[in-house]
Amino acid sequence: MELQFSNPDHFTNVQMVHDTVMGGRSRGFVEPVAEPVGLRFYGELSLANNGGFASAQFRLAEALPVFDYNRITLHLAADGRAYQLRLKTPFIPGGVAYVANFQTSVDQPSYDFQPNSFVGQFRGRRVRNLPPLNFADVSHISVMLADKNSGEFDIILYSIDFSSLQSI
Repeated sequence: MELQFSNPDHFTNVQMVHDTVMGGRSRGFVEPVAEPVGLRFYGELSLANNGGFASAQFRLAEALPVFDYNRITLHLAADGRAYQLRLKTPFIPGGVAYVANFQTSVDQPSYDFQPNSFVGQFRGRRVRNLPPLNFADVSHISVMLADKNSGEFDIILYSIDFSSLQSI
């Protein structure tokens, strides 16, 4: 099941969540990209006022079809910084997310994740005793920059693919 970040049929909205909610000064924006079609998430990460994160959160327009997904592939063009892929389901408390860190490379167009790539987090701290992550339950997808390095960032999000690895 492939979802395109720029397709309103796949995501109902995008919400910017930055450290400004806690007094920080980071800035981030999204804008459509025409060729290839995607959504650019860019801005500046600031460590001022105990800040240090910027994120774009996407709400799925519809629930994913019930299927035994065991792999996510994120397609993007990035700037070489370390990001987080954050997933939320209706079965975890508000503010808690399943988080996988990944280091981008300007030469790498996709990144693969399995359920065991993710750990529960709340405000940067590990959360234990969460229900097992089932990719079919995902309702929100976020990309967050929180690498503790101030400066500009720029990532183009194309699509995210939920699939099943088939064993032979």
